[in-house]
Amino acid sequence: MDPVINVLNVANRWTTRVAGYAATVLLFGMLGVVIVHVFYRYVLGDSFGWTEELSRTMMVWMAFLYFPTAHRYGMNVSLDIFVAAIQDRPVMRYVGLLIELSVFVMLCGAIWLGWGLMSRAGTSFTLALRLPLSYVYAIMPIGFALVALVSFERLLRLIGNIFHPGRYEVNVFGSSTGSEA
Repeated sequence: MDPVINVLNVANRWTTRVAGYAATVLLFGMLGVVIVHVFYRYVLGDSFGWTEELSRTMMVWMAFLYFPTAHRYGMNVSLDIFVAAIQDRPVMRYVGLLIELSVFVMLCGAIWLGWGLMSRAGTSFTLALRLPLSYVYAIMPIGFALVALVSFERLLRLIGNIFHPGRYEVNVFGSSTGSEA
């Protein structure tokens, strides 16, 4: 299992880094578009119809591109009271595995649904930019696939920790040292 985890670790480190850089570029691009929009609307008394649509699309893409990094480092929402109660108990390994398995199954379903939505949206276009909606929706299967790859690595680590406790580091609910970067 170690070679598979190592390959996934390298792949996930690379893809989350690239996705994070792309999300940062989108953030700055969105900031620029919004500043242009505000300037034209409130200073010049004119506005563009495409700025809101473009900034909204960039924001959605940015969120989907940062999602794999957030999941990789355990920055997801958790019930702190519940986690604190079982943090140092062996049952935490099984609870974490059950939750991660549920997340992985839901991500696989989300990839399938996102792909279907993207495929059906090819004949529809955005109002202002006239982009095919399939371009806008393409981030859904891409983003969910990147998170599923991270989730699969986390699953393997959690399974490994059941047979060899403490051998594999994984952020369950943001609870470990986070040295898997």
